[in-house]
Amino acid sequence: MWRRHSIAARKASGDAAKSRIYSIIGKKIQMAAKNGADPKMNPQLEMVLEKARYNWLPRDVIDRAILKGSGQLEWEDMKEVIYEWYGPNGSAFLIKTITSNTNRTSSDIKTILTKWWWAMAEMWAVAWQFQEKGLIVVDWLSEKYEDKWRQMERVNPFNAEEVEMAMMDLAITDVTVEDWIAEVYTTKTDFLTVRKQVEELWYHITEADLHYFADNTVTLEGHDFEVFNNLLDKLNDNDDVDHVYHNVNLD
Repeated sequence: MWRRHSIAARKASGDAAKSRIYSIIGKKIQMAAKNGADPKMNPQLEMVLEKARYNWLPRDVIDRAILKGSGQLEWEDMKEVIYEWYGPNGSAFLIKTITSNTNRTSSDIKTILTKWWWAMAEMWAVAWQFQEKGLIVVDWLSEKYEDKWRQMERVNPFNAEEVEMAMMDLAITDVTVEDWIAEVYTTKTDFLTVRKQVEELWYHITEADLHYFADNTVTLEGHDFEVFNNLLDKLNDNDDVDHVYHNVNLD
């Protein structure tokens, strides 16, 4: 289920998509910086800054978010709020948002969802069907070399069999390789350690974060599937929505 979403996300283009990514990561930096502006003393901030680096966030956007999150500039109380909803045919949704105005965000999300007459779930009624895991996406193998006394780096396509063997030596739960993209899965506990180990193996990381994965999936057809896709589009257009997780089979 995740693969189509992750590959589609990497192919997303345009100023609007880039602006939204910058906004969401900026909010994450603000939220993490509440525990300190120094990433060396704040592991959560360090992880989000890595995500900012993977997405080429401008330095001024990062610095401003750290200042705002640590209370040095226009402080906003960013919070992560997750909404649980039931969809048609046993489908279930976890909608992760990041916002400084929970009343506004809650109203916006409920307006989108109740338009389709779907029911809001009680706390943990949906969440138990998902597991939070680490996902590390790798696309190249880095190579360091000297050129006229300068330290240089180039990236080379990796061998699928070799990358699978290398990852199997780490504390991962699964690894898949397709179209020169490797997706490495870990437990939540092992995520930070494995991410560091992957970097030390000189693999180029394009995405690394914690995500929710459904234990089991359901299949939607016809009108139900059409409405489901429309709903995803509406939710993902909302500036406060970080991710929409679901248990719908997309294969």
